[in-house]
Amino acid sequence: TPTPTLTPTPNWPPPATAPPSRLVIPAIEVDATVVPVGWQTVEEGGKLVRVWDVADYAVGWHKTSSYPGHGDNVVMNGHHNIRGKVFRYLVDLEAGDEVIVYVGETAYRYQVVEKHILEEKSAPTEVREQNARWIAPTDDERVTLVTCWPYTNNTHRVIVVAKPLFD
Repeated sequence: TPTPTLTPTPNWPPPATAPPSRLVIPAIEVDATVVPVGWQTVEEGGKLVRVWDVADYAVGWHKTSSYPGHGDNVVMNGHHNIRGKVFRYLVDLEAGDEVIVYVGETAYRYQVVEKHILEEKSAPTEVREQNARWIAPTDDERVTLVTCWPYTNNTHRVIVVAKPLFD
C-alpha cells in the first residue's frame, strides 16, 4: 500500500521552509508567539529520560518535529497554569475547532480531530513511554498540542491533535 501523502489544494500553502512563528486558536482565544524548544536529560527513578523544555509566555515548538506542510507531526507545547498560561484552556478544545499555525505571514489551517487526557505523573514508565507516541514523527500531516492538566496540578497531559483543514 502506498504511503499517504498530503494532497495540496489551491488554498494549502507549500511546505514551510522555517519553523512556526505564531499560533492562533480562536475557540480559546490563543494568539501567541511560537519559539523553538529543546529538551533536558534528567534522572527519574534511576533511569535517564528526556524532558521537553516549555517556553515561558509563548508556545514551544519541538525543534525535532516537523515544519508545517511536510506531511509529518508539528509538535507544540505550552504552560497551562504558570508563566503566561498560553495553553490554559487547551483542555476546552473540541473536534472541529480551528488551529492556525503561521510561518511568517503564511497560514497553515488545521482542525481539531482528537483530544486525550492521559495519566502522566504517577503512571508507570511503560505508560509514560506509550504516551510519548503522540509527540513522535507520523506519516501524516498534523499538529499535536501538549500541556499539563488539571489546572491545580500537573498529574496528567492534555493531547490535542489537529489535521489539515482544506477549503
